[in-house]
Amino acid sequence: MHPDISSWEDLDGGEILPLFYDEDRLVLLTRDPYWLFAYWEFSGETKTNVEATVQKPWEELEFALRVHRFSEGNREESYYDIKINPSALNWYIQVGVPDRQYRVDLGYYPPGKGFVPVLTSNLVSTPRDNLSEVIDDKWRLPDWQARRFYRRIARSSLSSLEMMLQREKRYREAKKKGGFSLD
Repeated sequence: MHPDISSWEDLDGGEILPLFYDEDRLVLLTRDPYWLFAYWEFSGETKTNVEATVQKPWEELEFALRVHRFSEGNREESYYDIKINPSALNWYIQVGVPDRQYRVDLGYYPPGKGFVPVLTSNLVSTPRDNLSEVIDDKWRLPDWQARRFYRRIARSSLSSLEMMLQREKRYREAKKKGGFSLD
């Protein structure tokens, strides 16, 4: 503990973090190559303005996340809508295509009209879901190690647990015979 702090109670400044900050914000995060996570907050002013525009209460509006997918060169490949509950504050989004850039709009469908965006997220990139084609000679495996590595991967696509059990079995068999195989 820090020398200026005598107890854990001294760390509590008596303040509680607010649940909301009354700001308009839509944040998009990458979870893995196939999933994104979005969270958002609408300010009271924005809610009031939207209600006044469509002459309907906030809870009766039909909301959606519009997911935009971009290819290399920031060209929009496609987009699709996910309908959400107006009271939702976050959403996991399955994108299905790795190694792309994504942006999300959060908006609503006014009666008799198309999608109207209210918030726009940041742009995120999903990682690739395979080995890189770039081979740096500085980090390249010697051929004998690369063959051994790829042979392990090719073994019927075993899980880590299955590989471990298989290795233990080979170890016990080799120990009985009096020799060890590192392969």
